[in-house]
Amino acid sequence: MNMIDNEKKSKYMIIEGIVSVIVNVLLFVFKYAVGIFSGSLSIIADAWHSLSDSISSIIVIIGGIFSKKPADKEHPFGHGRIELITSFIVGIMLIFIGYTFFAEAIKNLINKQTATFNKATIIAMIVSIIIKEILAQYSFWAYRKSGAKSLYADAWHHRSDSITSIIILIGILIGKNFWQSDAILSILVSIVIFIAAFDVIKSSVKPLIGEYPSEEIINKIKNVADELNLNGESLHHFHIHIYGTHTEITFHIRFPKDMTVFEAHNKATIFENAIREKLSIEATIHIEAIKT
Repeated sequence: MNMIDNEKKSKYMIIEGIVSVIVNVLLFVFKYAVGIFSGSLSIIADAWHSLSDSISSIIVIIGGIFSKKPADKEHPFGHGRIELITSFIVGIMLIFIGYTFFAEAIKNLINKQTATFNKATIIAMIVSIIIKEILAQYSFWAYRKSGAKSLYADAWHHRSDSITSIIILIGILIGKNFWQSDAILSILVSIVIFIAAFDVIKSSVKPLIGEYPSEEIINKIKNVADELNLNGESLHHFHIHIYGTHTEITFHIRFPKDMTVFEAHNKATIFENAIREKLSIEATIHIEAIKT
């Protein structure tokens, strides 16, 4: 089951990455052509920005390719955590984008600059907004289908581009009466991107460095114990390790001190098999005697 999940997650990552690269390259060609014919340096600069967005998508593709590799002698739990690493990298890129927006906004506030663009620029930005938001929605959909955190991060990367163009358009519409609008909106967007980046990085780092199992998982394991007529409340010392879709959990269970080791081991094995069957989690149980 875990192998199938890994294959599914990898498939969505690779397809989303390829689609994103193709769309960004086409968007680059479109913006660059409009920039050349209109003489707008801002569109040409934005065209190169669209091309640079392909980097995060290429990272997602690489993560998808390597994360589906099966377990081997050197990696007994598989390569699922590579997907978390790619998500972390894209999260760092989001921080850089947010910082760029914030720094540019502060600079524009100090210099009292506002957005001024011609008709060709406005058309190019409207097209960019529509395409990038469609791409973001597609990435969010792929994330919901696969659970791949790197797709969530890449979706926010796409959305940050569409939000940037929206800000510029708003700045054009109200900039004559409120010159600070473009800079203030950019600061607000940078804060939103920082929050999204923090969420992406946090959700990636926690499984990488290890964390305590959620109360939901612990309660499910205790319910399995109760179904087997074991004392769920005797379970303790929980530790969880996540490797992509493969999850390992270890904990201790207490048995009566007059129970033989063979009998206790047999009950623990049945418990481990039940957890694997019901929760798709590999469990390793340490046996202890109840202290009196």
